[in-house]
Amino acid sequence: MAVSVKITGINSTFKDLSQETTKLINNAQRIAAFQAIADLQFKTPVDQGRARSSWLITNTNRQTYDSQVSRGKPPVYLGPVKSSVVESLYITNGTPYIQNLNAGSSVQAPPRFIENTVSKYFRTKGNFVKII
Repeated sequence: MAVSVKITGINSTFKDLSQETTKLINNAQRIAAFQAIADLQFKTPVDQGRARSSWLITNTNRQTYDSQVSRGKPPVYLGPVKSSVVESLYITNGTPYIQNLNAGSSVQAPPRFIENTVSKYFRTKGNFVKII
């Protein structure tokens, strides 16, 4: 004797679960990014405080962000949490001398403090600090 069960709406259920999972991943990623920013701000050497206060989290790369600002568009830092795709986040610092600080030019922070700090919050592969 065979039994047959028909389940309806399973595709919709899986789609809803996928969107919920993606939103949870994006939320967790944002929390980790904000923790990394707080840690970076604490570890950034201070003379006048410009480098320390210039850390920024966006979900667009810095060049796109700067382009929007230069065209007079109001900057959107993150916007609402997405549930459609896992978003990429960009942690940036626009001060022209941040790479010198990261290379060890200040006795207040060791060389590669950016890489060491960010790798505590995210699994990283290879070089992930980029000068733009």
